[in-house]
Amino acid sequence: MPSLIALDIETTGLDPQKDAVIEIAAIRFNGSRIEAEWDTLINPQRPIPPAITALTGINNDMVRNAPPIRAVLQDLADFIGDSPVVGHNIRFDLGFLQRQGILHLVEAIDTYEMAAVLLPTASRYNLGSLGQILGILIPNSHRALDDARLAHAVFWQLYQRALELPIELLAEIVRHSEPVEWDGGWIFRQILRARSRQPIEARQTRQRDYEGLFTADYRPAPPLTLVETPQPLDEDEVASILEPGGLFARYFDQFEYRSQQVEMLRAVTRALSNGEHLMVEAGTGIGKSFAYLVPAAMWAIQNNTRVVISTNTITLQEQLINKDIPDLRDALKLDLRATVLKGRSNYLCPRRLEALRHKGPETPEELRVLAKVLVWLQEGGRGDRSEINLNGPAEREVWMRLSAEDEGCKAEVCVSRMGGACPFYQSRQQALSAHLIIVNHALLLSDVVSGSRVLPEYQYLIVDEGHHIESASTSALSYRVNQSDLSRLLQELGGLSSGVLGRLTTLMKENLRPSEWALLHQTVQRATDLATRLDFDLKQFLKSIEVFMENAREGKPVSPYGQQVRILPSTRKLPDWTEIEIEWDSTNETLSLLLNLIADLHKGISEGLDRLGEEIEDTLANLASIHRRLSEAQAYLNGLVSQPDPSAIYWVEISPNNNRLSLQIAPLHIGPLMEKYLWHEKNSIILTSATLTAEGEFQYLRSRLNADEADELILGSPFDYENAALLYIAKDIPEPTDANGYQRAVEQSLIRLARATGGRMLVLFTSYAQLRRTSQAITPPLLEAGIQVYEQGEGASANILLETFRESDKAVLLGTRAFWEGVDIPGEALSVLVIVKLPFDVPSDPIIAARSETFDDPFNEYQLPEAILRFRQGFGRLIRTQSDRGVVVILDRRILSKQYGKAFIESLPQCKVHIGTLNELPAITTRWLNL
Repeated sequence: MPSLIALDIETTGLDPQKDAVIEIAAIRFNGSRIEAEWDTLINPQRPIPPAITALTGINNDMVRNAPPIRAVLQDLADFIGDSPVVGHNIRFDLGFLQRQGILHLVEAIDTYEMAAVLLPTASRYNLGSLGQILGILIPNSHRALDDARLAHAVFWQLYQRALELPIELLAEIVRHSEPVEWDGGWIFRQILRARSRQPIEARQTRQRDYEGLFTADYRPAPPLTLVETPQPLDEDEVASILEPGGLFARYFDQFEYRSQQVEMLRAVTRALSNGEHLMVEAGTGIGKSFAYLVPAAMWAIQNNTRVVISTNTITLQEQLINKDIPDLRDALKLDLRATVLKGRSNYLCPRRLEALRHKGPETPEELRVLAKVLVWLQEGGRGDRSEINLNGPAEREVWMRLSAEDEGCKAEVCVSRMGGACPFYQSRQQALSAHLIIVNHALLLSDVVSGSRVLPEYQYLIVDEGHHIESASTSALSYRVNQSDLSRLLQELGGLSSGVLGRLTTLMKENLRPSEWALLHQTVQRATDLATRLDFDLKQFLKSIEVFMENAREGKPVSPYGQQVRILPSTRKLPDWTEIEIEWDSTNETLSLLLNLIADLHKGISEGLDRLGEEIEDTLANLASIHRRLSEAQAYLNGLVSQPDPSAIYWVEISPNNNRLSLQIAPLHIGPLMEKYLWHEKNSIILTSATLTAEGEFQYLRSRLNADEADELILGSPFDYENAALLYIAKDIPEPTDANGYQRAVEQSLIRLARATGGRMLVLFTSYAQLRRTSQAITPPLLEAGIQVYEQGEGASANILLETFRESDKAVLLGTRAFWEGVDIPGEALSVLVIVKLPFDVPSDPIIAARSETFDDPFNEYQLPEAILRFRQGFGRLIRTQSDRGVVVILDRRILSKQYGKAFIESLPQCKVHIGTLNELPAITTRWLNL
């Protein structure tokens, strides 16, 4: 392999058309050896934005006497020559330099593309994270020379890793990359050459046999035979397990008896035994997981039945399946079978994977996902989507075409065609024999509404994180579509020479007489013409909606918050809407013709051949899937435009980040569905959470979920909040309505408080825009004080941010909705929690607005209880163990000035409350924390 160049640049921004280069570094290397380095600062001939200075450390003084970019271009071009150029997201760097007239013909090697394939399970693919994953000590400093050195080190580690792959796998990746423009193609060709020159003994496959990517020798336990008359549990016997001297106390060294935990366990035991529904609010620290797991396990085993446990978060699912249930099994010495079951789209379909391998990828995204999946499976991947990192909507779209989300795929087909190797089939078989099945809320209700396509029959259900069941079900049962979704669907359908129709035409040529094939060809030509016409009609239809949205904002630009317009009966009477209806009528007519033609085509081929080959069957299954998705779009769009369902909410949205228009539909109520499919159908449902009540009452959640028949139980936390938590309410901060004064006060308060405490602070916002403004203001002064500021939305996942924050000595973490709950940082790493604003929903949000209209007093009956539940969740982030101590700061004086404010305070556990000034805040906080 020739010498390569690692290249990195720093710029004033992300747009090559408008922004300028401020630093360039290039490293010539051969293998692990660096041969030469070249770097320089560049005068951008414009001010460097403060955010870029904060990121890179490069300020205006540093570049004042640096050369302009024109003065260094030839020197840089000479240094690089015709060597291939390596970099992370290298097209970004090349875009700036090629605009200056150099490096147009160099071969590009993107370390992102290499990492995406070779590290399929990595949580993040930015350069710094890859350095950490690969154990490289070079810092990701956002200075060009450091980052070029890091890119070289990452490249070399990935290159070595690729040489470990089976030669057949490398050859397949190279073969698939030949017709596709991909910035990993050149380097994988070099890797294959190097691999083929290795001696035979060095080529032994390090992991599993490449061709045996899926294991079909799966032998599940036999399905449970459900009993007709279950036997009740002995309540005292079950309770004794968690009581002093019981099995848990004997098994776990650090086990603590908690009376509230045993009280909850007894209530759950009675509900299961008596076939009753129950709502339990279990305060932080009770240990509610074991309070329901112990009786659920005993009940399932004693009656040879299954209990479904539904959670909102993956974190809790993983805790249950990987820790709590194994501990329970060992402590009680039970033959307890448990499994996690997900929706079909979460599992890889071996049949669809083989079809893509045979056909070959057509886009860089298809190629990247295919190569990633093959490497993942070769390294022991189990076919569960959660194990790999899929980046962006394009990769997720490819996954959907590889997933088990296929209506026509039945268990018997899977067994006959793939020998039972399908991960979804295997997980479904496991679920049939499991005592405990763990699912998420989104799957729970969408499964029962759609006729139980995933979950096996069950009569007993435990819903943990129960305060989320409405929002999770709303998301699962909502529909959203935009121009690119519809275009991708039509592209997937294709025509005479592309997509599903093209493949079908080619495959059928060998199976039909010339006259029959000519008729098929004519039909596919008609479908192609209709699809082209539909694509045009859809664009005209969406353009008419864009005009409607523009008129709604009176011709002004889309605001930084985007634009949402609910479609109400009155909206459909506006003159603008008439134009939308005309365009939809034309679109709908074309769509109906196309759907009828696809249905006839599918039926004609299915019934016209005695035997269908596997490839034809797969292609017909894809055609049926496209028909289903187009039919779904037609039904939803028909409702939005002219035939609304009174139980649905319709709105049009333009997103703030990319100005993309989308059409959205959501259910107005979840309660009737819960009542019909769960409360009235199941023998026993237990709903639990740390926050189910507002102002000490279950009434709000009862009404939202139609839970009229459920018994209720409130159990307080065993923690000593009186001595552990100080609630500090700032009495002199401006009201949020004074936008500028309020924002300045928030920023100054956070800076002074963080300096006083040395960070160790989580700040919760209700708006991402305010979070960004605050971050920009507080980051420079806090960095000067040695305090790092981490913010949600910088590209890192919530889990990565939390891990980084936990491990930092002096840090402040800024978060929005995802951080109001589920954050568990015990000890001194989190000593101060700041709630910037009371967490009311935005009243104009279409779902909030529509649901508000169903109440006589929407604020007190709906918006206030929702805000109190979220407020309680936020407060609960602070005290996580008996020994924790901390301060919760409220920077919203409405809690004092408004009549509803005391409802928030009274909803909290009994703790020390101090109402004081912003000036007093740092001193009182440090005194409480003994700093």
